Amino acid sequence: MSATQRPQCATIRPMATLQLPNTDARLTYLAIQYHLARPGSELDHESGRPAGSGLSSVAAALEPQLDKAVAEIELNNDQQQRLDSAIGGSINELKTSPLLEAGGRGTIPAFTETLRRLFPEAADDPNEALSLAGHMLQLRRRIAAQALPEADAPDEERQAWWQVWKRRS
Repeated sequence: MSATQRPQCATIRPMATLQLPNTDARLTYLAIQYHLARPGSELDHESGRPAGSGLSSVAAALEPQLDKAVAEIELNNDQQQRLDSAIGGSINELKTSPLLEAGGRGTIPAFTETLRRLFPEAADDPNEALSLAGHMLQLRRRIAAQALPEADAPDEERQAWWQVWKRRS
């Protein structure tokens, strides 16, 4: 290895620790179940291989804590982005609940089953699902506010892609 080459090593990603009250923890788990039920959700978008930082490990850590008053999970930047996407999809799924016939299933059966298990009142009253969608939107905003500072910082190379003269060689 020459003096100009750096050794290849694993990238250490900073983790954000989220403390979630019980309702937020159950909503987060519901969103993760939505995410995991989608085909290809745990694949790396660039390589098509299983992602090393998917949400399945977060679900495994969160599930035993669902009965606690406060649950704690750690997310890296990739997991935060996946969770944000999952929450968005879950909000859409919750908003369609009143449109379904009584006892109808949504587009993702695992989501519907988890919703009935965690929030039985939503199964009886479709308008309760709309209320949960509002709570989930608030949760999404709180998680975004606690996002890693690195996630908000613009990538220097992407920021000035059109300014060729400012790029480093």
